Amino acid sequence: MRRASRGLVAAIGAAALLGGLAGSVLVAGPASAHDYVVSTTPKADSTVDAAVPTVDVTFDDVVLDPQRDGSTTVLQVTDPAGKHFETSCPAVSGRTISVPTALGDAGQYTVTWRIVSADGHPVSGTFGFDYRPGSGVPSAAGQAAAPCGGSTAKAGAATSTVTSGSSSVSPGVVVGVVGVVVLLAAVVVVLLTRRARRSLDEPDA
Repeated sequence: MRRASRGLVAAIGAAALLGGLAGSVLVAGPASAHDYVVSTTPKADSTVDAAVPTVDVTFDDVVLDPQRDGSTTVLQVTDPAGKHFETSCPAVSGRTISVPTALGDAGQYTVTWRIVSADGHPVSGTFGFDYRPGSGVPSAAGQAAAPCGGSTAKAGAATSTVTSGSSSVSPGVVVGVVGVVVLLAAVVVVLLTRRARRSLDEPDA
């Protein structure tokens, strides 16, 4: 009898362990799925000797627009004095955000971006490039304020509130993981129950 009890306790413990592991996977999934930059135009830390009509940032996954008006996406181009050289609001196209620009004098420019990533969380960052245009390339005066939104974005700042419920784990994945856990737990319980029954047929030492 004692052997049977130990077998049932072991079965319950194994099932609980499998359930805990599944929960860890499901919880960790969305937290590790923030979008990250895979390419930029101009390239980060590069030297550009031609006009830059647009600045683009491409990510590893889609960029969300929960408000459907572009208000959660920021893409700004500034010089060391803080002047803005983007000429309108940024646009979102799948994994890429872009903004039209008209750069000013030669020098260092900083690109500041902020998006809502595919997992529903805001992420942001910056990169720079050195602008060295050839002769004949027009120079814009720039603007003191951002043409879209009227404020300067800061790397690391939070965006507007994102609609809750967004997740990088699809319902199909959740159902699949839960199904596997239930199946494995059932197998463990059956095997250990059979072992406990065999123990009942044997005399206790």
